[in-house]
Parts: sequence; C-alpha cells; structure tokens
Amino acid sequence: MSFKDREKIILEYLRQNREATIEELCTHLFVSAPTVRRDLKSLAEGRKIIRTPGGAVFNSIQWEGTPQELRETKFVEEKDCIAQKCLDLIKDGDTIMVDASSTCLHLLKHLSSKSSIIVITNSTKASFLLAKTGIKTFVSGGEASKTSFGYVGTLAEEFIRKFNADICFFSVSSLTPDGKLTDNSVAENQISKAMIECSKKSVLLLNSQKIGEPFLNTICTIKDIDLIVSERDISGKFPQYKEKFI
Repeated sequence: MSFKDREKIILEYLRQNREATIEELCTHLFVSAPTVRRDLKSLAEGRKIIRTPGGAVFNSIQWEGTPQELRETKFVEEKDCIAQKCLDLIKDGDTIMVDASSTCLHLLKHLSSKSSIIVITNSTKASFLLAKTGIKTFVSGGEASKTSFGYVGTLAEEFIRKFNADICFFSVSSLTPDGKLTDNSVAENQISKAMIECSKKSVLLLNSQKIGEPFLNTICTIKDIDLIVSERDISGKFPQYKEKFI
C-alpha cells in the first residue's frame, strides 16, 4: 500500500475517531509501527494532523474537510438508503435546494423519477449530473471550493438568496450529542444557512456515524431544522426531537 493510500485511510480514521494510538493505526492499516510513525511525521509536517506522544489527533482547524473524491467512495450504501428516503419528501413540481455534499449528490442521482421539479444548487458536479436528466437546474457562481467542488462566497450566497424553495437538503460533518450541526468549512456553512432560510422546509442528510464531537463551526441546532434523514434509526439519541428523525 502506498503512502497516499495510507494517508487517506489515516485521515478518515482520525476524522471519525478524533484521535488514535500508533498501535490502533498499525492494526487498522496492517503495517508496522515504524511505518505508522513515518506516516504520522509526514502528515504532521503537512499540518493535517497533530502528533501526540503515543499517536495523533485530528487537526480539525487546519483540515477543511475530506476531499470530495474520497467522500464519494465512502458509505455508498448508507448514502443511497438516505437518498431513497428523501425521495418520499419531494413532490412533483417542487423547487428544491441542494448543497454540494457527497450525500446530496447521491440524492440527485435518483431525481429522474420526479416530474417538473426545479433544483437550485451550488454544486458544480450537480449541474453536470442533472443536465443529462432534463431537470431544470439553476447553479450559483462564486469561488470554487477545492474540497467539495461547490461554489462558495458572497456571489454564491447572493445567488441562493434570490430563490424561494419548498425544501432544502444539506449535510454536515458532525451532529453533536447536544444537538449542534457543525462543520469545518465556514464558507460552505454560509451556503447551507442561506438554503435553510430560503426554504419552507429544511432536511439534514446524516450518516449515523457522524454523531460525535463538534467541528470548527456551528451552522445551527436541531431545533432550527425540520427533519433529519439517516440510514438507520438514531432518534433514541435525541429523544426530545424524536419526531424530526426519519
């Protein structure tokens, strides 16, 4: 296995678990301790992780997010399950807003079953995908994010706010146990906030493994959105908001 392959695995492991010992990474990667130490040294020099005496922790401030190419290959079955559930929320003729997350990209792949819908998005990949289906799509301009392939910044936000939607779909990096929706990209979070404010109903698409420690920036809280769609029932973790979970 090359260093590049190990790097992706290490970063994804730390993103999910926040920290890891050298022994844990050896077991996870099936490599020796010296190899892990060299990998961690290289990643620390690139400021992607923070070294600790016995391992490493995830550098959430410096690491803006897992690259889209990697995220698209992770938890594919879970994302498809979430997408199928979301289809039941979309009515023919609806105007929907969709962010540039990999989970929402899975939803877009299933929209051809809907009639006369309009999609408003900041995702560059969404525009190419939907162009093949004939679905009317409006795509913002703005600064292109290197991690999500989505447009961000003032131009993108102003574009989103020109529209009114029936429902918006978005994702985050973490839902904390106390109900905060958090992510590392402040710029992309501003787009999500605009979509929430410009839609009659807001829906969070959440892989159940994303319940955990907060990331850099808080978008909003559970009480600020309407529904949460996950691949399995996680409502028991938030009993006061049980009715919001699908």
